[in-house]
Amino acid sequence: MIESSKHSTGLYTEIQSTYPRITYGKGVYLYDTSGKKYLDASAGSVAVSTIGHGIEELAKIIKKQTQKASILPAHAVTNKVVEKYLKRLVQFAPSGFKQALTMTSGTEAVEKALKIVLQYHQLLGNTNRCKIVSRWFSHHESSIFTLNVGEAEGNHKTYEQWKHNFPRVQPTYKYRYGNKLSEDEYCDYCVDEFKKTIEKNNPETIAAFIAEPVVGTTLGAVTPPKNYFSRIKKICEHFGILFISDELTTGFGRLGTNFGIEEFQITPDIIVAGKGMSGGYFPLAAVLINKKIASIFEENQVTLKTNCTHVNNPVGAAVGSYVLDYIEKNKILENVSQRGVELKKRLEELKVSPIIGEIRGKGLLLGVEFVINKKSKTPFPAEMNISERIFQKTLEKGVIVYPRKGSSDGVQGDHILVCPPLTITAKEVDFLADKLIEAVAEIQKEIITTVTSFQSRRNSKIQLTALVEK
Repeated sequence: MIESSKHSTGLYTEIQSTYPRITYGKGVYLYDTSGKKYLDASAGSVAVSTIGHGIEELAKIIKKQTQKASILPAHAVTNKVVEKYLKRLVQFAPSGFKQALTMTSGTEAVEKALKIVLQYHQLLGNTNRCKIVSRWFSHHESSIFTLNVGEAEGNHKTYEQWKHNFPRVQPTYKYRYGNKLSEDEYCDYCVDEFKKTIEKNNPETIAAFIAEPVVGTTLGAVTPPKNYFSRIKKICEHFGILFISDELTTGFGRLGTNFGIEEFQITPDIIVAGKGMSGGYFPLAAVLINKKIASIFEENQVTLKTNCTHVNNPVGAAVGSYVLDYIEKNKILENVSQRGVELKKRLEELKVSPIIGEIRGKGLLLGVEFVINKKSKTPFPAEMNISERIFQKTLEKGVIVYPRKGSSDGVQGDHILVCPPLTITAKEVDFLADKLIEAVAEIQKEIITTVTSFQSRRNSKIQLTALVEK
């Protein structure tokens, strides 16, 4: 019998859900109290476990560093472990980066990056530059302020009173918003919209543009047209706008490159990193800035206003250094490239299902979108909880994926994210794909629907004549 818990005292967990109780992890697998194993195809929540679970050598490194120094007064002292790691982080980034700063969460990192942006423009005398341009359906972490520079519209309702109306543009979601256009035509449309948005909001008030190279949790691995980011970067440079690459999900090998933005042959001004940079063995995130930004602070002899409790933590630095070593020594980038192709090919077998809309993504960051009608791309009604049901079915079969809603309009639209540890083998890829394909087939059988009429993709009238639940 599988021991599970509703976690009645846990604030993070779903109130009505029951969870397997995990005792340990090893490689790509997690093991519960009954001994059942689960392939962690979400790599934590989400894309955190880059190098797999249960690495004993890393546990020893954490213990050793903790015995030496677990935290330092960073405003007063420095440390060789930290200095070495920050230097390696800069070297790991694209050419042109100069400084790095670590903290303990992606939310902190995004906020610090935005503070740096404002401080940079103020030092240049551009005190009116305070707006941040982002893309609809992007997630840039969870504080009240960072929610205002991303996330789907439906997730803002709780915090509507504190909402800022920063400019937003297309998320390069061609499946839903550029279906009748070629990739080049859709790229032209998105770039033109971006430029018009900048001009409409007065370029002299725009401080930065922030984007995920591949949109992760909110849309399920939506990738941009090939030349999109290079053209956006040129517009940013023309108007004096800083470009922030949010690499919390896409960094540290997830797409097969050090940072995801390198897939698109551009160098941003700021990189925000987290999640996979510690492999999940320590809460760790970072902000990296290029020489242009660093030089302005140096010339004005001004310190970055970015203090936080665990800034440049030595334990985090020791863990981060090990992860970088592991990525290099075990040829993780090569593995991502190979396994990513294999996994996407296997997932494309799902296309025969009438409830599959699109399979997408790069490397080991892949998404599957579900629809009630393949031709019209009509999403399932939110109350049917399709992505959650797929998640529960795969969980029963020993695979953990990441379910989300709202990919169509912020409320409707179901997808799952598939992003296993970067150490996954070919055999494990097949196991993952087999179980997901089985789960989709079983959920498909449970759904009996008749679409009587619909007005439009965003305002459809759908009558479900039957929904058979097991």
